[in-house]
Amino acid sequence: MKLIDQRRQRVRDSPGSRTRRTMPSINHSYRGLLKHWSRAMLSKNSSVSEDVWVAADAVLLVGEKPAIERVRQHAGTGSPNTAGPLLEQWFKHLARRIQDPGAFAAPVGVLDPVLQAAQHFWETALAQTREDFDERLKQGLADAVASMESEQARAQIADAATLEATAEATRLKAELTEQGALLRQVHEELAAERARLVEIPAALAVEKDRLLEERQRADAADRRVALELELERERTARTKAERQVERQVEALQKAADAAREAEAIVQREARQKLEAARQREESLQTRLTLAQAELVTRERLEALRAMDDAKSAEKMRK
Repeated sequence: MKLIDQRRQRVRDSPGSRTRRTMPSINHSYRGLLKHWSRAMLSKNSSVSEDVWVAADAVLLVGEKPAIERVRQHAGTGSPNTAGPLLEQWFKHLARRIQDPGAFAAPVGVLDPVLQAAQHFWETALAQTREDFDERLKQGLADAVASMESEQARAQIADAATLEATAEATRLKAELTEQGALLRQVHEELAAERARLVEIPAALAVEKDRLLEERQRADAADRRVALELELERERTARTKAERQVERQVEALQKAADAAREAEAIVQREARQKLEAARQREESLQTRLTLAQAELVTRERLEALRAMDDAKSAEKMRK
């Protein structure tokens, strides 16, 4: 928007613009001559198209912009729907007609003083129009070059930003893949630890069976000793064996307690690792989504800029 305002300001400050602002100061006598000349051009046998063109020529020669209402008032005919398209055709052919002053020649029967005055005024307006056209053409070309250079610079900046966003997205994908592998490793370690913990009760049962067998063997030994030793020694041996079994059971119980505690610690650490991995995965996924959204936004902005450039170029060609 700022660039458009600057261009408008340059057009307002151009010599052609100053020339157009000075044209309304034409002497009223010239205006009268031009009205007389245009009325002569508007013959009874002329068509609406010719009337609109002649009226537009007359409005231009008095230093005014050939608007639809002015042309209709001057021609005295034609509706806005009819005069509008004809006036557009007049504007399209104006540049070519300026190169051929004979295209504005007056019909036979116009008074010489009127014709001479109109011709003199037309030559003056034609020179001013050509100077204004050349100046606007130069200024338009300069503005187009400046706009193209500015757009090229912005395009280079956008390309660099796109490359940077693409590299960031690639890095985030690689990091996400690495975190996924780490998460799978944690799951595998947790599964192995769970399998080991499942084996502990079975080992404990085996140990109990072994102890039971030992106790049975001890009982058998006690019975054998009872046959050989006195009853007191048999009781002493049995008591000693029972105490030994109790100590072993107590030791196994402590081992089982320690195993359960270790299992709880392992599970807690595994959950912590799993939660940390999940949080890292969510963070990476969020960053990847933002990077992809930024990339899509920049591509859309580039497409919009390209459409604006195409529209601007189309307007300049018109």
